[in-house]
Amino acid sequence: MRILILPNSMKGSLSARQTARVLSRALEKKHTVKSFPLSDGGDGFIDFFKALHPAARTVRLKAKNAFLKEAATSYLWLPKEKTAVLETARICGLGTAKKEELDALGASSFGVGEVLRHAMKRGAKKIYVGLGGVACNDGGAGIARALGARFLDSRGRELPNGAKPLLHLARIETEALQQHIRGVKIYAVADVTNPLLGPKGSARVFGPQKGATPAQVRTLEKALSVYARAVKKATGKDPTRTPSTAAAGALCAGLYGLLDAQIILGADFLKDQLPLDKWAGKADLIITAEGKLDRQTLYGKAPLCVIEAAARAGKPVLFVCGTYEDNALRKLPKNLHLTLVSLADFAKDKQDSIKNAAKYLRRICGEISF
Repeated sequence: MRILILPNSMKGSLSARQTARVLSRALEKKHTVKSFPLSDGGDGFIDFFKALHPAARTVRLKAKNAFLKEAATSYLWLPKEKTAVLETARICGLGTAKKEELDALGASSFGVGEVLRHAMKRGAKKIYVGLGGVACNDGGAGIARALGARFLDSRGRELPNGAKPLLHLARIETEALQQHIRGVKIYAVADVTNPLLGPKGSARVFGPQKGATPAQVRTLEKALSVYARAVKKATGKDPTRTPSTAAAGALCAGLYGLLDAQIILGADFLKDQLPLDKWAGKADLIITAEGKLDRQTLYGKAPLCVIEAAARAGKPVLFVCGTYEDNALRKLPKNLHLTLVSLADFAKDKQDSIKNAAKYLRRICGEISF
């Protein structure tokens, strides 16, 4: 049997690359297997690009994490194309943050700006920023600050990093920032379509993931609203209702509004980069995976691309996830032959499924009849 394996990351457990490797090794003795790790902009974006461009180099450096502590990080460099590839999850990521560290109102994206500046000094003319999996919710203000922007209150005093100080933002000075980004094209690859504000916005949907309490979610919403008005006043660009500006703690809003980035939905990016329909047409079975199948999966996530390609090709899909929401299943393509398997059905509890995901993936491959 010809099996096509296209997993996203099992967030908090296995990367997309690791998931692809586990599944491939479990199946390749009995089947013809083709595997490729996916990323819709979030975790694994660099691994995805590395798979596309094996000759790309890894550049290692230190930059501030979400809590403004210097930490080791990296980005990908394609010398011939003068292109840099950043993954926000590697710089100010949520996955490596301890619960007691979380600070939704004070965390900052400053380190992402530091990495961008490093890539620009290296001569980058094109930069892809994979958005997702961050511990901050400052709208990308930290990014702009690291590149020279000044965030001032009504008395002309510079505001500190973080989301909460944006409540007092009166104006943004962008002259130095514009000097840094001149001649550089930035692409913000977003894994969701949510707008910056409102019931489906950054604060209300993603703030709790970063440790925000209900009261802090309200504060974040107000701060990002003030920030959006200041961005529009400074640049003429309004991130308020623009799709995907909620991505990665609303970092997408800052990249779009202040750094003139072009927003690309991760699902569309995958379709442009990979011949998914061609691959699906040649497969007898398609396997995809994600940590949680929920409503967010249907907001432009990588597995949705795989599922849609399978539906077009009329091929069966095995979807492996950690957990899933029943209401998300009702919105999947109707003409899809889907088998859904959750690690929760095999593991003792959630922690067991996270810690021993590879073991349960191998078990699933051994027990399900193809």
